[in-house]
Amino acid sequence: MKNEPIKTYNTDIYVRLSREDGDKIESDSIVNQKELIKNFLKNKPEFKVHQIRVDDGFTGVNFQHPAFIEMLADIKAGKVNCIIVKDLSRFGRNYIEAGKYITNIFPFLDVRFIAINDNFDTADINNSSELIFFHFKNLINDAYCADISVKTRSQLDVKRKNGDFTGAYTRYGYLKAPENKNKLIVDESVRNIVKDIFSWKISGMSALRIAEKLNSMGILPPMEHKKELGINYHSPLRKKIKAKWNANSVLRILQNRIYTGTLEQSKTTTPNYKIKTRIYKNPDEWVVTKNNHEPIIDEKTFNDVQELMCEDTRVAPQNEQLYLFSGFLKCGVCGGNVTRKTVPIKGRRYTYFICLNHKNGCNCTNKMNFKEQSLEKTVLKILNLRYKTFLDMQGMIDYVRSLPFHTVEVEKIENQIEKYKNSIEDDNAMLVDLYEDLKKNIIDEKDYKAIKQMYADRIEISEKAVKNLKKEIDVISSGNKNSFSIYESIANNDGFTELSRKIIVSLIDKIYLNGKNDISIVFKFDEDTRLMKNYISKLPKKTGVC
Repeated sequence: MKNEPIKTYNTDIYVRLSREDGDKIESDSIVNQKELIKNFLKNKPEFKVHQIRVDDGFTGVNFQHPAFIEMLADIKAGKVNCIIVKDLSRFGRNYIEAGKYITNIFPFLDVRFIAINDNFDTADINNSSELIFFHFKNLINDAYCADISVKTRSQLDVKRKNGDFTGAYTRYGYLKAPENKNKLIVDESVRNIVKDIFSWKISGMSALRIAEKLNSMGILPPMEHKKELGINYHSPLRKKIKAKWNANSVLRILQNRIYTGTLEQSKTTTPNYKIKTRIYKNPDEWVVTKNNHEPIIDEKTFNDVQELMCEDTRVAPQNEQLYLFSGFLKCGVCGGNVTRKTVPIKGRRYTYFICLNHKNGCNCTNKMNFKEQSLEKTVLKILNLRYKTFLDMQGMIDYVRSLPFHTVEVEKIENQIEKYKNSIEDDNAMLVDLYEDLKKNIIDEKDYKAIKQMYADRIEISEKAVKNLKKEIDVISSGNKNSFSIYESIANNDGFTELSRKIIVSLIDKIYLNGKNDISIVFKFDEDTRLMKNYISKLPKKTGVC
């Protein structure tokens, strides 16, 4: 009887190395995986190597890897009917997904699968015990992946809480420090571009107009700037064509607090290591580190921009900037919005403001008819009348900062905060012990609920106290330098000679039009003045204002 011909296999060698495996011993490297498989194939002429597939730097949690996807396409096209890997963990660590391919998909496609170190070959599975071993080994690999995921998350959480930057790529305007990749430094090549973007927004330009201006100036957008710096940047938004600035890229800069020196991390998460869909966390769950790195924009400017973006600040199509009072005018009777109207009369154009509710017949009796030029003169006059208040505010700021016990007072408050935090920790520990007592039947459920509520109330009181004490520190600490920077710049002037969008944004909260030539202005510094006066009133008499 003639010997049956030996079946030949068009074989793909598949090797993979995860990011989390990057620091492991040399035997797990890509090179050594290849060598081990090639040695296995020596003197085995039935295996014809079709291609060596390499996924370097890809996790074993899923199979969305370039080389694996290409290999699967060749299998479906009938070009490959055998896959050889070093061991099951190099194929994948997801128990369900790996099992689905090896026990269902590959047999259906008549593909042989070999894991050398695990002595596993689908052509030799003869009994259920071998399949049990296979599933057990895959389960171990899955458990390893889960363990690595938990440890990695914990390490990243510790880093974030220590103020270390853990992102793959920095935001536009910052770079990773050469000596410490977890620290941020200012990218001096675009520092002024970031400043200009905030300045243009305050002056009245929309995000779209800012983007158009940057493009006309030939300024590279964030994605192209990273490429110019030699950063190997990957983004799902990246296209083959050269990117340009757009409204969204400008808004991402205007809304990011990183430019004030505050690092906000852990804004999103995934349910577990298998599901990669990002979930947005509540802001109170973010890891926030203030004064973490050098700021490009001061807090006052940043907060002013956030307020502006909450207002209705549409720009007329033919204009580049907002109107001077856009977003600041309100009806003094109904509190509704005020609209700007321009009408031609005898060859001349007149601009005036009216209450939108009154115009639309929505129960507002305000028959205001403010001319734009008259409103500008009135607001400028009121600003100059209040100029002394600005200077008084500056005097109070200088006085508080000059106090010899200024730092000592902050330290006292911080000590109080620490005591309250310790109290919260103790009460939370007591709640845990209380639950254990309930489980051991030391106390009944009625007593448990009553005592639990008592501790919950104490924790709430302590948390409120911490919040209020932190506000007090904000008032007296040096951090207020940025908050009141506008007053310091005003002190160097002799008053206001003309109105600008920047002055209005910096000083004014709202302008109420009450009637003909009757307006009232709510200034942003009113609350600051109240807080500062309240703090000074609490100072010891011997240090009072002279």
